[in-house]
Amino acid sequence: MKRKAIVLGGALAAVGAGGWVAWKRRAPWQAPLPEGIIRDVAGAKVHYIDEGSGPPVVLIHGFAGSTFSWRFVIPDLAKAHRVIAIDLPGFGFSDRGPGVDYSQTGQAERLVALLDLLGIQRATLIGHSMGGAIAQRVAASHPERVERLILVAAVSAAQPRDVARRGRPAGPMFALVGVAQRSPRAMYAVGRRALPRMVHDAEYATEEVMRGYIDPLLIPGTVAAVRKMTAAAGEEAPAALSGISAPTLVLSGASDRMIPPEQGLELAEAIPGARYLVIPEAGHLLAEERPEAFLEEVLAFLHESVTA
Repeated sequence: MKRKAIVLGGALAAVGAGGWVAWKRRAPWQAPLPEGIIRDVAGAKVHYIDEGSGPPVVLIHGFAGSTFSWRFVIPDLAKAHRVIAIDLPGFGFSDRGPGVDYSQTGQAERLVALLDLLGIQRATLIGHSMGGAIAQRVAASHPERVERLILVAAVSAAQPRDVARRGRPAGPMFALVGVAQRSPRAMYAVGRRALPRMVHDAEYATEEVMRGYIDPLLIPGTVAAVRKMTAAAGEEAPAALSGISAPTLVLSGASDRMIPPEQGLELAEAIPGARYLVIPEAGHLLAEERPEAFLEEVLAFLHESVTA
């Protein structure tokens, strides 16, 4: 523990010093512009993209993600479906206000409220990582609203509270991100170290991809929102996955180090009738790293008939 504290302290000092120099020499930084629509939804301003027509499909990104995470698959999905890609409050171009409910339950209820605003009675939910846990909560608590459920490298919403608490990032790590957030240069350095761990092939982690993830995280209020989000996760009641009735597909990346395939299999086994598939040569960001393989499995699942 002492060694970890020394190492983390050194990292904080290095990022702090580098951040201060970059801050003094910085060029004016502006957040990228949102590409979609922003509406008030259940106490928060929510940014979303709405493309295509047909049976609705809702895309829910993971922790620290945004609609950017789905950029490679939206066009093909929108050829035969109405695609709604949402920025969860705390990320992307959605709200970071202090009064927002950042819990998974709160996010799930806000998603249902967005469906109401859009006049959508039933939709297929596709959730990645943390977004998968939110999709599970919608499917468990509002089964009448979910046509199909697709969970991509997903966190389990049935995770016990004590496990969620143990998985909460340490306070000093928030401080590290908080310091880095003062400078795009320092924040990009953090992203360059983290992103290659999320994929099978480190060549995928280009500067463009890194900036696509990091730039929205530089929007003021992100760190405070993430603090509230993580604290809420430790207090959240597990979802009853056995009550999910929607046809479900669970996808894992064979090289995923964040949510390993064995955890994906456990999740599939907890949901009645769920199908489980592993995408080879893919890490945690499998819908981006292997979009063709992802679309092949997802479109086949969306278009097959449901047997009673």
